[in-house]
Amino acid sequence: MRTFHPRYVRLLNVLLFSGLGCFSYLLLALYSDLPKRDDLDFTSLGFIIGVMLAFNAMGFCIILVDSWLKRGFLFFVEKRRRVLLYYVGLGILLFLLNYLLFVGLKWMADVDRLFYIRWSGIRLLLLVWLVEMVIIGLTATNNFYRHTIVLYKRNRSLEESSIEAQYQALQSQLNPHFLFNSLNTLISEIEYNPQNAVQFTQHLSDVYRYILQCQQQRLTTLSDELEFLNSYIFLHRVRLGDCICVDCRLDESLLESKLPPLTLQLLAENVIKHNMISIRNPMVISITYSEAEDRLVVCNSLRPKKSVQSSGIGLRNLSSRYRLICGREITIEHTSDLFFVKIPLLHE
Repeated sequence: MRTFHPRYVRLLNVLLFSGLGCFSYLLLALYSDLPKRDDLDFTSLGFIIGVMLAFNAMGFCIILVDSWLKRGFLFFVEKRRRVLLYYVGLGILLFLLNYLLFVGLKWMADVDRLFYIRWSGIRLLLLVWLVEMVIIGLTATNNFYRHTIVLYKRNRSLEESSIEAQYQALQSQLNPHFLFNSLNTLISEIEYNPQNAVQFTQHLSDVYRYILQCQQQRLTTLSDELEFLNSYIFLHRVRLGDCICVDCRLDESLLESKLPPLTLQLLAENVIKHNMISIRNPMVISITYSEAEDRLVVCNSLRPKKSVQSSGIGLRNLSSRYRLICGREITIEHTSDLFFVKIPLLHE
């Protein structure tokens, strides 16, 4: 939301409280039953300026207190009773200011019993006070709304920065371990299977090229993500043996759908990290599409390693990224022998 320069905000506040002062003064002076005197002009410029200064002094105090209240957004959540007392006090202060203004008018008119006000005067005071409270209340509500929007944007920006930092940290943790294992595998392939070493190097290059590219992207196409996943799985097949594969059953019309980069890699890495995989017990990662939920369904057999404890950081991070990007979250389900992760697809 657009914010005004502080100079314009101060000018608007001066005009607001000056207008309230003129409204209260003229209404009380012209419509009260004060005696009329030829030598006394309630509409003189001097009287009106004095009232405007008094109302601006009150407004300055209100703004100071209001600014103090808004220093922390939690004040409105944790100390709502104090906020209520603040606005009750504001109403009392405004009523007293109008009462003193009326007393001042009686003093200028040389009326006895300055502090005594008849019922007609009280009704006029209440009318003036209610109009002022409505105006100040609407102004305060607008200021509070604008302040809330600013805090919301700031909080969202910080949350996005935090998630991005976690994402970058996750990549930094992945890359060295993955690179170390891949280089060891490459050394073995060069010695025992030089031809396969060339293909392994090409896929390793494709993987890291994609990782570098997607660091600057919030979304990528499903087609690119699947191509990257194939290269990533190829590297693991060479390292682990021919005991892991991807069974992708997706219609071509879905390939241009969008999702956060490295989503499928994260899910594949979780499968490899947390499940027992061997030639005797190969792992198949199934990728299908649920039209009813408009989600990509990634499924694998559940054979957890006893030595590895799942922290869930990767999936929580992925869910947070989806929540920030599109307001949706991933769905995690499992049975006794199957593990499902359902990922929303974004169509642009």
